[in-house]
Amino acid sequence: MYFVIVGAGRIGTSLAKWLMAADHEVAVIDREAVNCNAIDEELGSVSVVGDGTEAGVLMKAGVNRADVLIAVTGRDEDNLVACQMAKHRFNVERTIALANIPDHERLFDMLGIGVTINATELVLNKVQEELSGLLVEEIETL
Repeated sequence: MYFVIVGAGRIGTSLAKWLMAADHEVAVIDREAVNCNAIDEELGSVSVVGDGTEAGVLMKAGVNRADVLIAVTGRDEDNLVACQMAKHRFNVERTIALANIPDHERLFDMLGIGVTINATELVLNKVQEELSGLLVEEIETL
C-alpha cells in the first residue's frame, strides 16, 4: 500500500518507520526542512518539504495514488484540511487524522474524516487504566 503522512514529528516519523518495516511505500510531508532531512537520512528519500494542506505539495508527495493519507501534525486545522483535500480533491479512499484538541473530534467526524484519533482521550484512558489498578490495590489494603 502507499501511504502519505502529513507531519514529520515523533508520531509521523514513527509511523513511517513502522509502515516501511512492513514493506509499504511511504511519503512524509513536513513544513520544516530539518525534519524532512532527518527522515531522509534514516529512511531514504521519502520526504517532501512543504505545507500538507496545499494541493501542489500533496501532488508532489503522490497523494493522487495514495491508499491512505494520515495527518498527524500538531495543528488540528492542518490535519482536517489535509484529509479533506485528500478525500475530496484527490479521491483518497481512507484518511486518518489526529485531533489534538478533544472538542475537535466531533467536528472531524461530522466532516467525514475516516478515522479520528483523539490524543487526549488516548492518554487519559491509559492513565485511568493504570490508576484504577493502583486504586483497587490501595482499597484492598485498607
